[in-house]
Amino acid sequence: MKGRRVLVTGGFGFLGSRLVPALLEAGAEVRAVSRRPREAPGVEVAVADLTRPDDCERAVRGIEDVFHLAAFGWGLGENQKQAAQLLTQNVLLNTHLLEAARKAGVERYLYTSSSSVYPGSAELLDESLPWDAPPHGSESTFGWAKRLGEIQARAYRDQYGMKIAVVRPSNPYGPGDDFDPSRAHVIPSLIAKVAARTSPLVVWGTGQAVRSFVYADDVVLGMRLAMERAADADPINLASPETTRIADLVRTILEAEGCADLPVRFDPTKPEGHPRKVPSTAKAEAKIGFRAATPLREGLARTVRWYREHVLRS
Repeated sequence: MKGRRVLVTGGFGFLGSRLVPALLEAGAEVRAVSRRPREAPGVEVAVADLTRPDDCERAVRGIEDVFHLAAFGWGLGENQKQAAQLLTQNVLLNTHLLEAARKAGVERYLYTSSSSVYPGSAELLDESLPWDAPPHGSESTFGWAKRLGEIQARAYRDQYGMKIAVVRPSNPYGPGDDFDPSRAHVIPSLIAKVAARTSPLVVWGTGQAVRSFVYADDVVLGMRLAMERAADADPINLASPETTRIADLVRTILEAEGCADLPVRFDPTKPEGHPRKVPSTAKAEAKIGFRAATPLREGLARTVRWYREHVLRS
C-alpha cells in the first residue's frame, strides 16, 4: 500500500478507525469520508453524504483504492423498526459509490458485505449458500441490501473488468464499538448492561443461539489481504473458527467484569436472530491466508478494559 492513494468510507466508524491507522502505517495516502467536518492527523477528510452521487464523485476523485466500509445499520431491534430506511439508504450509497469509482478509474475496490446475507435455515455458512433461500427474517432487510451490493460487485467486474474484493465480516467486536443501547450489537450491549450492574441482567432470546464473533483488528487484516489477493468479486467470510452460545458469552462477560454472581434472565419473547450463525473459515484460509488470531476470551477482556477506561471514566 505504500504510496497508494486510498479512500476509506466509514473511516471514522468502528472498523474504519482501525483500518485507517493500519493503512497510514503501511505508507498509504488516506482520505476518509465523514458526514461532518473533523480533525484527523495525517488523514484527508472528505465531508460527504454517500447517498448523493455528486458527493461520491468528489470523494473518489484521484483515488486508486477504495475500502467501502460505510453502511447504515444498528442493533437487531432498531434494524427491524427502520427496515425501509435501512434498505433504501444502503442501496443508494452502495450504488452511487461503485458507479463513481468506475467513472473515476479506481484500480481496486473492496465491498464490505455481511454474514446477514445467509439464509435462516443454514448452520455452517459456506460462501455459496446465500442464493439458496432468503436471509433470516430477523435481519432480512439488511441481508437483502448486502446481497444486492454483492450482485452489483459481480456485475461491475463482468461488464467493466473492475477489480473488486467482497468480504463478509461475521459479528465483529472490540474496543471502540458502539455502546449506545439503541444501536449496540450483542457484545457491546451486554458489556454496558453488566457494567451498570443491571439486575437481573435481561438477555434477549433463550441464550442457546450460537455465534462466531471476530475481533475487529483481525477483520482489518482480512480486508487488506482480500484487497491484495482476491479482488475478483468472489465473497470471502472474515470470521473466527471459535464459536459460543449466547449464554456462555454472557458468563464470559460477567467474569471479565468481575461480577459472575449477577442474576441473569433470558427473555424468549424477544428475538434472538439466526439460531446458529457459524461462517466457514476454510475459503479465507485457503485463498488469502487469513485466520483470526484473537481468542474470544482475550478479545472480550480487552473490550471490557477499553469500556471502563474510555466510556465509564469519560
